[in-house]
Amino acid sequence: MAQIRIYNSAYGIDSDEVLIDTQEVTVQKHGLTTQGKPYIMFEHNNYPLGALMAMYDGTYWQCDLD
Repeated sequence: MAQIRIYNSAYGIDSDEVLIDTQEVTVQKHGLTTQGKPYIMFEHNNYPLGALMAMYDGTYWQCDLD
């Protein structure tokens, strides 16, 4: 089952990260970036300010809050 890794690279390597199952989010939009990488725009109750973007790296959907 796919997961979304949410982290903030601005806090450095030791920053806290959260893994959320993709079934727990509402996907608003999906597609490919101009570099051909798959992405999703998603919403989750823990992040109420709007949709977040995550790109797939082959293992996780990566969402950097930076």
